[in-house]
Amino acid sequence: MPQHVLVPLDGSDHADAGLEYSLASFPEATISAVFVVDPAADNEATAGSTESALDRAEERGETILERAVDRAAVHGRSLQTYLRTGTPHKEILALANTDVDHVVLGSHGQSPISRPFLGRVSEAVVRRAPVSTTVVPEPTTALDDRDLPGSILVPLDGSEQATAALEYALETFPDAEYTILHALSLPFDRPRSEVRGTYLEDLVDDREARAERIFETARSVADEHDVALETETANEMPGNAIVDAAESTDYDQIVMGSHGRSLAARLLTGSTAERVARRSPRTVTLVRGAPASTRR
Repeated sequence: MPQHVLVPLDGSDHADAGLEYSLASFPEATISAVFVVDPAADNEATAGSTESALDRAEERGETILERAVDRAAVHGRSLQTYLRTGTPHKEILALANTDVDHVVLGSHGQSPISRPFLGRVSEAVVRRAPVSTTVVPEPTTALDDRDLPGSILVPLDGSEQATAALEYALETFPDAEYTILHALSLPFDRPRSEVRGTYLEDLVDDREARAERIFETARSVADEHDVALETETANEMPGNAIVDAAESTDYDQIVMGSHGRSLAARLLTGSTAERVARRSPRTVTLVRGAPASTRR
C-alpha cells in the first residue's frame, strides 16, 4: 500500500486527473505534487518585457500548485508541493528516489505526442522510475463518474511480478471487485471445434490447465484477504488481450506487474506492460517489486 504518492502537474486536465485519482485512491497516504520548470523550453526573454519566460513559468507553476492545494482541501486533505527547475522527467525521477513509493501521472499532459502513446515525460518516468507507477489516461470528468476503486482487472501469467500486482491491489483496494485474466497466447485463431482431435487440442488443454493452476494460486492469495475473484481467459497474446478486455468490459482500472530494474522481463512485464499503459482506455498501475509474501 503506498505511503507517499508523487503527482507531477503541468496544468493539463490529464495531470489534474492524476491528482484526483490519488486523492480518491490513497486516503491514508501522503500526497505530494510537483511542477517542473523546464529551462530548455522557458528560458527566452519576451520581447519588450523585463520578465523572462522562465520567471513566468515559475509563477505559473506556483499558481498550479496553489490550485492543487485548494483541490486537496476540498477532499479534506493536505498536500505537499515542490517547485523544481530542470529537465522534467529527471526532476520527477530524483523525487521518486527519495521516500516516494508511488508516482501517479496523467497519460500525456501537454506533450505533443497524443494517444495511443504516452507523453514523453510520462513515458520516461514509467520506464525508469524505481517505484510503482499509475498512468491515468482519462479526463477529470470521467473520473468524477467513477466510484473508485471500482472493478479492477489483474492480468496474471504466473510470474512473481504478476503476483506482486495482485497482492498490491488486494492490500490497497480491499473493497474493489476483482477479475483476474490469463492470456492463453494461442498461435491460432480458430474455434475449439476445428482443432478437436489434432495436436492443437493438446496445446489448448495444456494452456488451459496452466491457467487453472494460476487461478488456484491467485484464489489462495485472495483468500488471505477475504476477497472473491472472478476469472477470465483470452486466446490472444497478453498485450492485446488486456487492452481488448479493458475496452470491451467496464473495468475501472488495471493493475499489473512491471519488471523493475533487476528482474528479467516476462510475458506481462517490460514491453507488454508499457504497451498496455500506452493503449489502455482505463487507468493502469504497474507494480514493481517482489510479492509481499516473499518479503515477510
